[in-house]
Amino acid sequence: MIKFFTTIGGFLLGSLLVALLVILSFNPNFFATKMLENKLGEWGASPTNQLDRFLDRILMEDILSSPETLSYMGLGELDAFTGHNSKWDDYSQQSAQSSYEETTSRLSTLEKFDENKMQEEKYNLQIAKFSLKNQKVSFESFQHHFNPLSQFFGLHLSLVEFLTDTHKITDEKSIKDYIHRVSTIDNVIDDSILFLIERGEKGIYSPKFVYEKAKNQIDTLASFEIIDNPIYKNLNEKIATVEIDNGLKELYMNELKDALSNSFIKSYQNLASVMNEQLLNARAMDGVWGLPNGDDFYKHRLKIYTTTNYSPEEIHNIGLKLVKEIQAEIIKIFEKEGYDTTQPLPILYDQLNNDPRFLFEDSDNGRRQIIEKYTEIQQNALTEMDSYFYQLPKAEVIVKRIPEYAEASAAGGYYQSPALDGSRPGVFYANLYDIKATKTFGMPALSFHEAIPGHHFQNAINQENQNQTIWKKLGYRTSAFGEGWALYAERLAIEADLINDPYEMIGSLQSELFRAVRLVVDTGIHYKKWTREEAIKYMMENVGSEESEATSEIERYIVWPGQACAYMIGRIKILELREKAKNELGDLYDIKDFHHHVLMNGSLPLTVLEAIIEKYIQEVKAN
Repeated sequence: MIKFFTTIGGFLLGSLLVALLVILSFNPNFFATKMLENKLGEWGASPTNQLDRFLDRILMEDILSSPETLSYMGLGELDAFTGHNSKWDDYSQQSAQSSYEETTSRLSTLEKFDENKMQEEKYNLQIAKFSLKNQKVSFESFQHHFNPLSQFFGLHLSLVEFLTDTHKITDEKSIKDYIHRVSTIDNVIDDSILFLIERGEKGIYSPKFVYEKAKNQIDTLASFEIIDNPIYKNLNEKIATVEIDNGLKELYMNELKDALSNSFIKSYQNLASVMNEQLLNARAMDGVWGLPNGDDFYKHRLKIYTTTNYSPEEIHNIGLKLVKEIQAEIIKIFEKEGYDTTQPLPILYDQLNNDPRFLFEDSDNGRRQIIEKYTEIQQNALTEMDSYFYQLPKAEVIVKRIPEYAEASAAGGYYQSPALDGSRPGVFYANLYDIKATKTFGMPALSFHEAIPGHHFQNAINQENQNQTIWKKLGYRTSAFGEGWALYAERLAIEADLINDPYEMIGSLQSELFRAVRLVVDTGIHYKKWTREEAIKYMMENVGSEESEATSEIERYIVWPGQACAYMIGRIKILELREKAKNELGDLYDIKDFHHHVLMNGSLPLTVLEAIIEKYIQEVKAN
């Protein structure tokens, strides 16, 4: 009997193994998919309908197809099946074509869902269709219109940043993976070079300054002595914490030197050479109106970033009106504080910017004081938020300095979301490169925008929502909602009496003015055919920016058309919806309720947010 069952058991086990091998031969990511499904299930609610199951599935497919995303999310347990920690994403045009075909297929599936038969999930359908339709149009009509490299973004920067900031060095395997990634950087850069050449063959080139400034960065990275290269320095520092033999450490550092010499440096030199060649054909026009079908491209970008159907002309006029109104408010405060307001605003700003009362000492101690001041602002803000939100985020937010190697070209501040599993807090990164750029009166507005109640509340509340599927947490992002909320948060902080100093009020109004001016200059450059110099002059005269600051901002808008308009357009819509709720609900209006309905669904196109708030208003009325 024992022998019989052993034989039968062995036969069954063998059959199961054969079946499993057959499955795996058709889907090498079988185990990885299952493990990812389980992991994402810990971070998001289980989908309860066919649409949400489909959306969660396509998110998983996208994550599994991106080695860099898998590494960023810290999904090391999948590496045994995917090998992702030693790989880069596929940046080839063949991959872009495959993504387009996948997008078309997914959109076709979504079109089969009947929105009229749906309840709350219809909003997810609207979001997904909006996103996929825009991706489809972008590839079909404008895939070569984008600036692939600039001083602000591009593979020449992101590859280095990924290795130094995202790739974890914890053991011997992670060291080998790091070196392998460096040794294959040339493949990624080759794809970038091919894309640049394809653009050129279609007569599409970037403005002169884009080539010059990006090439300077590429030359710098390629010309480092190997031991001074940030990629080498990063591993050299982190390998000391790994418990392996010193001889092995030396061996791996020598392997990294070879990888940097044979892959990184050579490929960056090749890229610089192509940039030099294309510089000769740089387009004379700064705005995208100078590209084939440039006006249509710009309207498409505005639709993606603002998630509205505003025309460039409408956005330009909104900006002009706001600039005039905000400047009038600022002048009133200057007048009340005894300033000579017959002088132009830039002169008044200059007096304020150079007033020692508002400056920090240019030293390590001064920079430490800035971090402490931002932390204090956040703590004070948090104490007032119970009056405006039903539930505060569990995740903390901390203030850190932007890494020194990135400060020179970074923004004044930015935010990083907490980890989905709660292992890492949210981070507000502050730029301390030029300490004179941080004035005490401007700190509250930036802090409210980036952290509490701005981006930190927007992101952390969504991530901690137990009723939210993983697609709703990770599947869609739009500047109009995220940046619109953060700019709205600056105004909310004023209403919460977190600003009661006239100079801090000027700082807050300057922040609003800055975003209003963006509406004018972005549309001015890309629609009204302003030159780079005209846009810089307008920003200096109306915001009071230094020439270097205005130049950096305008060049960002030139290479990233439309995105700068998202901030103020998003904020206008949120305030408009809040006013609508107040007017229609009267005594039934509750700001906590309003904020709950704005944030509870994650990132949304403004058209979908408007539908959600309208539904909320009608439900309150009915009940």
